[in-house]
Amino acid sequence: MKRIVVVGASGLVGSRILRRFGAGAVGTYRSRQAPGLHLLDVSEPDDVSDFFDATAPAAVVLAAAYTHVDGCERDPLRSHDTNVTGALNVARAAAARGARVVFLSSDYVFGGDVGPHSLDETPKPLSVYGRHKLEAERVIAREAKNYAILRACNIYGHEREGMNYVMAVYRNGKSGTKMRVPSDQWGNPTYADDLVDAVVAAVELGDSGVFHVAGPDYVDRVEWATRAARAFGLDPSFIEGVLTSSLDQPAPRPLHAGLESRSSLARLGVTMRSLDEGLAGVAAALAG
Repeated sequence: MKRIVVVGASGLVGSRILRRFGAGAVGTYRSRQAPGLHLLDVSEPDDVSDFFDATAPAAVVLAAAYTHVDGCERDPLRSHDTNVTGALNVARAAAARGARVVFLSSDYVFGGDVGPHSLDETPKPLSVYGRHKLEAERVIAREAKNYAILRACNIYGHEREGMNYVMAVYRNGKSGTKMRVPSDQWGNPTYADDLVDAVVAAVELGDSGVFHVAGPDYVDRVEWATRAARAFGLDPSFIEGVLTSSLDQPAPRPLHAGLESRSSLARLGVTMRSLDEGLAGVAAALAG
């Protein structure tokens, strides 16, 4: 059985990847501890090298990232340490041991108002987070001998204490708390369980390259929140649509983000559930 190392295995996606690979996988964490995971600071090259010596991975899934977009804008050094230097250290250590690297990137490597973005479009990030994810992609492509870069967007799923958008809708709706939602931001909601299918396929794939992995629905955030609330049996009147410009967010957001992913999904041999199907899965998990 191949040994898989999942770097960043305590989050929404990383924890699911670890469970999917089962006994053959080893997971790490940095700030969000979970049972059975190993502490690893990806910004420290010796720590990464020592951990890979101890685990001898055949493949490494790099899911660890500092994803707080406004936090990255306020503290670009922290963002660079985790998102760029971390990617460099993982890529070099993996390449030295002949391990394949699967790296999770973002649609925020693109900017402007022409989404969903295709594979042949030139990235033009607007934010520190987007710039650092793009820089990390280039590091992976340069340093790793065998790699797959999976760009994803608007990832959601059931997570008990999760911070993803759909869980925020659930919590606000249950408490009756008003939720201000940008009505002019568009993207492809991507069900976390389906993204895991793509990661597993990418680990097994022989090709190196960039892939777009996103759900089939292209919606604005008000539509997304409203459909989530209804899936959870909640009155969506707590959702208030506002313009992005009124939110005073430190980091600029692309208004028409998202990814065109049909060709990539065909290469990977996976399908993505519709938004309503994914929300039904979250609702079932909440009910259970």
